[in-house]
Amino acid sequence: MKARSLATAALAWLLVACGGPTPTASPTLTVMVSVPSALSVALASNDFPAGQPRVPFVLFAGSNPLADASAVKLTAFDLSSGTPAPGWTGEATAYPDYDIPYWVAYPELPHSGLWGLGVAVTLADGSQAPAQFTLQTVDDPSGPGIGEAVPATVNRTLATQADLALLTSDPEPEPGLYEMTVADALKTGKPTVVTLATPGFCASRLCAPVVNSLKALYADDKANVNFIHIEIYKSFDPLVYGPEMDEWHLKSEPWTFVVGADGKVVARLGGPVSPRELAAILAPLLPG
Repeated sequence: MKARSLATAALAWLLVACGGPTPTASPTLTVMVSVPSALSVALASNDFPAGQPRVPFVLFAGSNPLADASAVKLTAFDLSSGTPAPGWTGEATAYPDYDIPYWVAYPELPHSGLWGLGVAVTLADGSQAPAQFTLQTVDDPSGPGIGEAVPATVNRTLATQADLALLTSDPEPEPGLYEMTVADALKTGKPTVVTLATPGFCASRLCAPVVNSLKALYADDKANVNFIHIEIYKSFDPLVYGPEMDEWHLKSEPWTFVVGADGKVVARLGGPVSPRELAAILAPLLPG
């Protein structure tokens, strides 16, 4: 019962923070807890392709995000087999430069199906605590996959809608994120970052700051990279999805796509993306 209550508290913390009238756009969060650990794990994205998907997650101690873990090691178990045996084992990377500290792992999950991830957390005092969670991998994930071309979207920009308040729900928008269509960006010969999100209506500390990360990188790299935020709503009263969600075949938000100069996806990032994580992905694409 204690494990169940901790899992419920962690999930409730995220769902309450995500409040607002957003219908179904926020990512589904899966929570499972090992016994008798006081830790729980919340997946911070959904829609994982088979292979080596990016898996972002948040650690909770009770109902509060855990910020002082020094290392996290994961082991994958194929739950579709009769007797699950340990498979891939590897370390997760911490991204504390975000409103909620999160971790990312790229486990080897070679086929679609249900997988269990055993988690060994090393705490700041050197002690260890276990946890576990499950995720489902699929053969046909939504949105453009790694190596695939992105749609040449003709999204609304300041050239077609001069009122920023109608282009984005971001309360403090950066005009530079709304100056270029994806179609035009693909012609520049530069890498492009496209984020589809609704910062004003997914107001949790987990998903809304994705656009803030985009703004931070725009300030540093706008000469070498195209940065585009596409608001998922074309109308805020009432809330009406824009056509880009269908065009990109997305069923949740936020999603960030790093696109190479050739117009193909280099990174497919669901859920939180910190400035440090995004900068590391962009680094190999920059001049010099």
